[in-house]
Amino acid sequence: MKDFIVGTAGHIDHGKTMLLKALTGIDADRLQEEKRRGITIDIGFAHLAVGPYRLGFIDVPGHEKFVKNMLAGVGGIHLVLLIVAADESVMPQTVEHFEICKLLGIPRGIVVLTKKNLVEEDLLSLVEEEVRDLARGSFLEESPIVHVDSVSGDGIEQLKEVLLKEVRELEKDQGSHRSQNMVFRLPVDRVFSMKGFGTVVTGTLWSGSLQKEALIAAYPQKKPGKVRRIEVFNQEEPQAFAGQRTALNLTGIERVQLERGTILSHPDCFSPSYHLDAKVQLLEDAPKPLKHRSPIRFHHGSGEWIGRLYLLEKDPVLPGGSAIVQIRLEQPVVCMPRDHFIIRRYSPLRTIGGGIILDNAPSKHRKKELPQVLSSLQELDRSLVGDVPRGDLALVEFLVQSKGWSGILLPELVSRTGYREEHLLSLLSRLETVLLVPQDPGLALSRSSLDALKRQITSFLEEFHRAQPLAAGVSREEVKKRFLGTASSSYFQFVVQALEEEDLVQTQTTTLALHGRKVELGPKQEQMRQEILDSIDRSFPELPSLRELIQSSSHPSQEVKSIFYYLLEEGELIRISENLVATASQIDGLKKRLSQKVGSGKAFTVPEFKDLFKISRKYAIPFLEYLDRVKVTQRLGDQRVLR
Repeated sequence: MKDFIVGTAGHIDHGKTMLLKALTGIDADRLQEEKRRGITIDIGFAHLAVGPYRLGFIDVPGHEKFVKNMLAGVGGIHLVLLIVAADESVMPQTVEHFEICKLLGIPRGIVVLTKKNLVEEDLLSLVEEEVRDLARGSFLEESPIVHVDSVSGDGIEQLKEVLLKEVRELEKDQGSHRSQNMVFRLPVDRVFSMKGFGTVVTGTLWSGSLQKEALIAAYPQKKPGKVRRIEVFNQEEPQAFAGQRTALNLTGIERVQLERGTILSHPDCFSPSYHLDAKVQLLEDAPKPLKHRSPIRFHHGSGEWIGRLYLLEKDPVLPGGSAIVQIRLEQPVVCMPRDHFIIRRYSPLRTIGGGIILDNAPSKHRKKELPQVLSSLQELDRSLVGDVPRGDLALVEFLVQSKGWSGILLPELVSRTGYREEHLLSLLSRLETVLLVPQDPGLALSRSSLDALKRQITSFLEEFHRAQPLAAGVSREEVKKRFLGTASSSYFQFVVQALEEEDLVQTQTTTLALHGRKVELGPKQEQMRQEILDSIDRSFPELPSLRELIQSSSHPSQEVKSIFYYLLEEGELIRISENLVATASQIDGLKKRLSQKVGSGKAFTVPEFKDLFKISRKYAIPFLEYLDRVKVTQRLGDQRVLR
């Protein structure tokens, strides 16, 4: 059977709970206090099979004091029953609940006029007209209106027929479903313990699916646990799917570690954030304009958080107006782009607006960045409303672009979108503006950012060559550290390969240089080169340091240094230790003489080496350590063996 969630909405004592009992046979008031006082205090649940569909009903309290509880239940519903008592017509909580349903983007609904047997037909028609006035211009404008009497059952069968028709329409509109392309996410609305079972949570499965024995995590704490048992509409099942009322028996997580508002999902899937970029819509009857840094109560899923609104484009936002904002919360939350939310005044409590999440983990925006940030967020807002596939592509492109040439890893894209990795790979393959770097995990990078990075690297190499004309190139490690920090070596190699393919750079084993770069010495530089080599040759096997070479030269110290490092890069000089170098021919001669005097496989000591070459320990030890490094010799205690 296909599952849909139906929620109630309406003023206190307009018959929401009684209607569900007449429809399903289930009393959704589960608390003793509710039964004693005769009012709904917290959300309740019922279910009903209608044709090929299974409907899960969420009953909400109608009293203004319990709007917080009402909001905990309506976040995941597909269809709403707006319930109005025929003997009272539209009342304050009718309006507030209706406004909340609009702000949450609930796609369809049915208006139910209850207590029809208490009024004359003329009054019933008048109430219907008042409801039509309320719904004008909204998602309920063309919705059916059904008259019922829950006590006698009059109109209940007609309501079931209308429900069946509306659910069929919902099924045609794929946008009404939580996409199976998204990872498992369940906002917890109840937590309790059962003897013999332990911790149990309930909620409406917003997206994805969940199997028995699966590992899960409770966010924002990221507390790990495991699913021992799954019940869907009070029946044990091996798996639960999006759109189902679900109860989970958990192990590894204590009841006190969970609360209403907790999000259950896969381990290491999400990174809760204190900041959210969003589009906010203020109600027309909001008591006053919304100012910068206004304190708010933020309602999302089944939870409530305290925070402030930072206005990014308008100050203030007038009643009925909308604006791009950043929400900064006192505690981290798990939200996804496209999620709807409600905002209420901090005090006195009152619903003032709502909106849609655009970016679930933005940084704090600096003033100089705002024009570009706003332009991107406004474009994203337009893309996320309407066509789902187009919005998916726009969201991924926005997130990849926002990371610049650092790129964004696939696990972070999952955390920032809620999409399964397979769906993300499909989206990335369709985006011509984005590249996927072949590494594990994959890295998404915008083509424009890669082009900017290539320009920066080539400009850096140009400046380096101007400053050091005799240097063959820059260390690859230095280039990576300067531009990509701790990024993977595979990503850096991807960038280098892109530069090489465009003939922008040439590479050696350890260095990068501009393409076609050749170092040519002038007459003066050639003279200095020969002087350095001659000086080292004359002193062998006792070698001069760079400092001594500079002191003995008549040329400027910087020029001597440039030639010295040029000889090292060209391989004409070989570094023996940090301060000592020798010519390549000297090293070859050293190896040959050692082989002739000692012989392969024969051992010798440091004093014997000193006597052989007539040098002090100051030079003997660096030479021997160099020969060990290049595997000419092998040290065995106080002796060495020629390999």
